[in-house]
Amino acid sequence: MKKLLFTFFAAGMLLTAAYSYNPPAGGEDLNQLVSPANLSGANSVTGGALFNANADSIIVNPALTAREQRVNLTAGYTFLYSTEKDYNDKQIGNMFQTGILIPFKRFIFSGYMNGIFAPFCEMHLGDSLNFKAGLSKEITDQFSVGINAGAGYAWTSWDKDWSLYADVGALYNWGTLGPISDFRIGASVLNLGKMYTKAERIGIDEDDKNTPFPTLVTFKAGAAGTVLDSDIAKIGVGVDVTVPCFQNFILDLNAQVAFKKAFYISVGEKLNMQEIINGKYNLIPSVSFLYKFSFDVKNNQYLEDNGWSQSEMTVSAGYKNLYKTVHAVSAGVDIDLGMADNEPPKITVWDNE
Repeated sequence: MKKLLFTFFAAGMLLTAAYSYNPPAGGEDLNQLVSPANLSGANSVTGGALFNANADSIIVNPALTAREQRVNLTAGYTFLYSTEKDYNDKQIGNMFQTGILIPFKRFIFSGYMNGIFAPFCEMHLGDSLNFKAGLSKEITDQFSVGINAGAGYAWTSWDKDWSLYADVGALYNWGTLGPISDFRIGASVLNLGKMYTKAERIGIDEDDKNTPFPTLVTFKAGAAGTVLDSDIAKIGVGVDVTVPCFQNFILDLNAQVAFKKAFYISVGEKLNMQEIINGKYNLIPSVSFLYKFSFDVKNNQYLEDNGWSQSEMTVSAGYKNLYKTVHAVSAGVDIDLGMADNEPPKITVWDNE
């Protein structure tokens, strides 16, 4: 075992020495800036401090959707504003996302796409459209796995590029661990393929040429659980560790509180080692607010036939200060068609007549 660990570590160090690391600021988070939940770290490799899974969960771990019972529709928008006037031709950027989750008998399908339009020098992501399609499956009551296929197209006025890759992930629901309930551990390996290798952007080190982004072979692992569960409030905490090809270390912290299972507050903090070293960081925590409610649709035969006349909706809003001069304000909506079935099946061994 010691030899195996040493070999693994040595291989990582060789990769680090052989390849420079200089993605644009925000390049590792290309798909995680487009909704309030993503901005505040609530969409983590374990499903957030308080578990929640929808169509855009496959961004970080394709296994998260394996236990979902309902069709999910999601949409989000993020408005970007840069206060840097001297170096930016444009001070406004936009991002959007949309997704759908469909449960089938043998697996769960998720489809996702986003559009990124960030022309700022301090966060030079440029323009791109990114797509993911994922399948997940519950292997046991506690263990789930998933796989994604992803693709994208990026462009500026001087270059064009494309990406084609795969993601794999797993989630283990531990249950109760000491004082922590709903304890979960998750892991994923993202970006297995061609990323944006030819797109010329301003890297975190502005003096060197940028490297491909998001980084090839990005490892993610994390743990989360509920530390307080009462009739009034529920509090969860979670932590994610991200290692892009052994060349960087990113720590994500998330805490959530839910009141009456309806109003949620999520607070997140991200510490990106390489961005901090290069002065591309802001330690102000991000925050998002979510409100979940049910609604009825009457006089619609199609919805009634599918059991969707009563459904749930979550509306959300969030804010994050990115790289000191870039401000992100986000809004989102999620619709779960139908109501979750939380009652176990009733089995009658014999009927006394």
